[in-house]
Amino acid sequence: MKERVIAAMSGGVDSAVAAGLLVENGYDVVGVTMKMYSPSKPAHAKSCCGIDDFDDARASAATLGIPHYVLDFEEVFRRNVIDRFADDYAAGRTPNPCVSCNNFVKLGTLAEYADRLGARYVATGHYARIERRDDGPHLFRNVHAKDQAYALAQLTPGQLSRLLLPLAEFDKATTRANARRLGLPVHEKAESQDICFVEGGDYRSVLARVRPEINAPGDVTTSSGERIGAHGGVANYTVGQRAGLPATAGGPRYVTRIDATSNTIVIGREDELLAGELEADTVNLIRPERFTREETRVRAMIRYRAAPSPATASLRDALLRLRFERPQRAITPGQLVALLDPESEEVLGAATITASCGAVAPGRP
Repeated sequence: MKERVIAAMSGGVDSAVAAGLLVENGYDVVGVTMKMYSPSKPAHAKSCCGIDDFDDARASAATLGIPHYVLDFEEVFRRNVIDRFADDYAAGRTPNPCVSCNNFVKLGTLAEYADRLGARYVATGHYARIERRDDGPHLFRNVHAKDQAYALAQLTPGQLSRLLLPLAEFDKATTRANARRLGLPVHEKAESQDICFVEGGDYRSVLARVRPEINAPGDVTTSSGERIGAHGGVANYTVGQRAGLPATAGGPRYVTRIDATSNTIVIGREDELLAGELEADTVNLIRPERFTREETRVRAMIRYRAAPSPATASLRDALLRLRFERPQRAITPGQLVALLDPESEEVLGAATITASCGAVAPGRP
C-alpha cells in the first residue's frame, strides 16, 4: 500500500507544489487546509486566511486528483499562537508566531489528525531540507535566499522525523516552474508575507483587541535612568527600533531595552545595542550529541534572515549561553536563536532569547 501523507495546503503555490511532488513520487496524499483565523474583513493581499485561499487549495487538490479537507483549528491557533504572541509583547518580548504555529499547530494538532487517518508523515511547503539517517533526522538550511529552516529549528527530533519537505533545495522560480508543469491554478499567485492574523500589517491592532491593557503609558529613560519622555505602551516598541522615540540631543537614539515590569522603554546610542553574549531558554536540541562538552562551537542566527555568526555555546540547568566572536546588534528577547554547525548548513537546535549581556558599548558621552 502507498504511504499516506497529510499535505498542509494553505492555498499558495509552495504548498500546492509540495503536494504535487508527493503525488508524483507515489504517496497517498490527503490535502488539508487549516482554518486558523477568521478575518474581520476580506483578507489583505499578502495574507493566507481568506475564503479565496481555501478555494485555491481545493482547486489545486482537484487538479492533483487528491482529496481535500478544511479543518477548524481556530481554537488551538488562538491559544497557542495569538495568545502567546500577545503575552510575549506584554512581557516586553518580540515573538515569532510562525515558530509557534509550526510547533503547536502544523506539527502538533495536524500531526494528531494525521494519526487518526493512519498517515505517517505531514508535509509542508517550507524551503529547508531534512535528511533521515540511522541516528535520526538532520535539518539543513536551503541553499537559496528563500531558506526557512530557521522557522523549523524549534521542532523536536520526533516532530522532524514526521515532516516531509518536498521543496528541500528549490528556489522560488523552480517552484513556480513546477506549478506550471503540474497545471496548478496558483502558479502565478502572489506570495503571502504578513503574519496571517495581523490584518493590514499592523500587529498593534491585534494587541489592542486581545490585551488592551498593553497600551498603558509609561516612561522613556536613558540607560542611566534619566526620564526623557513618555510612551504609549511597551508593545509599540522592539529592541533596535528608532522610529517613534522622543527627540534628544546628540544624534539618533534606539530602543536598547524594554522593561515590562516597570513599564519602561530604555533608549540609547546605536553602539549601546551591541552585545557580545546572550542567554536563552526553551532549548531544543535536534542533535543533542553535539552539545556534550562544556562548550560547543556553533554559528548562530539571532533572527530570521540574520547572517550566521560564529559563537561558543554552553548549556547549564536547561539554559543556553552564547558568546559571540563579534558583537551582535539588537539581540532581542523573544526571538529565536538558531544554532548551526560551524562548518555546514546543518541546524543543530534553537532556543528563545531571554536577554543580551556582555555589553561592548564604548560608553562615550
